[in-house]
Amino acid sequence: MNGIVRAYTAGATKEGLGLCAEKFEAQSGIHVEARTTHGHLIEQQVIGGEVSDDIVLLPSHMIDNLAARELVSQNHRIALGTIKIGAAVRDGAPIPDVSTMAAFETALLTASSIVITEAPSGRHLDRVFAQRGLSDRLSDHIIRYDMGYMVNDHLVASDTQGEIAFGVATEISFYRDKGVTYAGPLPEEIQMSLKYEAAMLVGSAKSADVETLFGYLTSPGAHTLFAKTGVEI
Repeated sequence: MNGIVRAYTAGATKEGLGLCAEKFEAQSGIHVEARTTHGHLIEQQVIGGEVSDDIVLLPSHMIDNLAARELVSQNHRIALGTIKIGAAVRDGAPIPDVSTMAAFETALLTASSIVITEAPSGRHLDRVFAQRGLSDRLSDHIIRYDMGYMVNDHLVASDTQGEIAFGVATEISFYRDKGVTYAGPLPEEIQMSLKYEAAMLVGSAKSADVETLFGYLTSPGAHTLFAKTGVEI
């Protein structure tokens, strides 16, 4: 083994990094040692001088903030992809078409229930419903949960026919082998997407290994692996 790169990743990019790390180590001999927590906590810990990892994987606006504070290297920073809001159903249920605004509204109005979160994705959908004049027609059919995993757990456990759920694509993908099927992203007109990047912390002494890793993470093969987890190029 040539070396170790320590990565601190937000949950949204954890699974994609894990898939890439296995392939990368086999090719390079460099091991990626990853840990994870919520993105805003990583940002706070880096600012507080509490992080000794080599790289961080975070939303772009957080990387921008760390770069402005000169805590990450501007020369060792790459785009990973974009995470969008998408629709999901229980495995075996008919997959609704949400690819156009007309199809999206039809899916909403014909659903027996609409499962969303109280988190940003759910609040965004509330605004969409209001803007489209659908709030009153949908209000009796909406089921709300605090967190995305609760939405997925609901789909897995429920036997109600005709349900549709919405959430962050990566959270849905975590359940792809647990009883949940991804139906596709929202139409671009109403999409809320978040860009993610990776950057090397200025305190890292592993610039050569990080450059090798970042070269792999920007390859088509890595893009394909990240896409499997809901991170799109």
